[in-house]
Amino acid sequence: MESFWIAFYAVLPFLLYMAFGAAVQKMGIANEEFLNKLNSVAFKAFFPLLMFKNVYWVDTDFVLNVRYVAFAIISLFFVIALLMLIVPHVIKTNPQRGVIVQGIYRSNIVLFAIPLAENLYGAQSHLLATMIVAFIVPIYNVMAVIVLEYFSNATSNKWNLLKKVATNPLILGVATGVLFRALHIPVPVFLAEPITVFANMATPLALFALGGTLKLKMVKHNLLTLAATCAVKMVLLPLVLFMVILLFPFTPMERFMLLIMYATPTAVSSFPMAQTLGGDATLAGQIVVFTTATSIFTLFLFIFVLRLLALI
Repeated sequence: MESFWIAFYAVLPFLLYMAFGAAVQKMGIANEEFLNKLNSVAFKAFFPLLMFKNVYWVDTDFVLNVRYVAFAIISLFFVIALLMLIVPHVIKTNPQRGVIVQGIYRSNIVLFAIPLAENLYGAQSHLLATMIVAFIVPIYNVMAVIVLEYFSNATSNKWNLLKKVATNPLILGVATGVLFRALHIPVPVFLAEPITVFANMATPLALFALGGTLKLKMVKHNLLTLAATCAVKMVLLPLVLFMVILLFPFTPMERFMLLIMYATPTAVSSFPMAQTLGGDATLAGQIVVFTTATSIFTLFLFIFVLRLLALI
């Protein structure tokens, strides 16, 4: 039962942010136009700061676990490539194709990896969690832009695609963080705190806007697609990947961290990114909501069963 409460308390704040947004919209305090604008502001102003913060202030004072990081990166690219091949044969419209590919491969490890690992393994898990965040999150964001732009009806050629990727706010945030770290450029103390505060506001703002603009009545139109996406994202993909992980000589803690890459819900930033880059924002929002809600039970089952079998 402890595993259930670990998953529940990790997910509960996300659900409350969305519920608050829905309540504010219902009370007429904010209309859908305002919330859509707020979502755009979160994507263009707050998430770049979050990306910068994740890259610039990540603790890299560790001995790189090459095998562990290499598996994470290679498996991620393999999953994305497989989805790019399969999804277009199943889904007929481009705006939904990009959203589904992103929704399946892109997990919320920034907010889930360290708390979940700490609950199971204590402070000793921080280094492995940090490695995942440091290497995987930038790839998540770069590939999300590429995937969404690739399936965007507005993208006509590879040069336009490259330009849009290079000027995407999240990519600029990552690139700036990498540049500052590489050149050892210090961030002044008077800027460090505001950057951190604004960065920490990105996810709550996006979830608040999502809750206020979520059209639950539209779920029935996407029900089959949504159910299949959630099943692949939350059950099939992590299960298959974990079976592959067992073929390698990873420690239980390493296995768990690699599982978290795929078993946690879809990243919140996928919603504002889809809305800004021409994806099906309604479906993207529904994927975030339903993967977040179902993760309470799927994470519990994964953690409970795998710990029972002494595999994590």
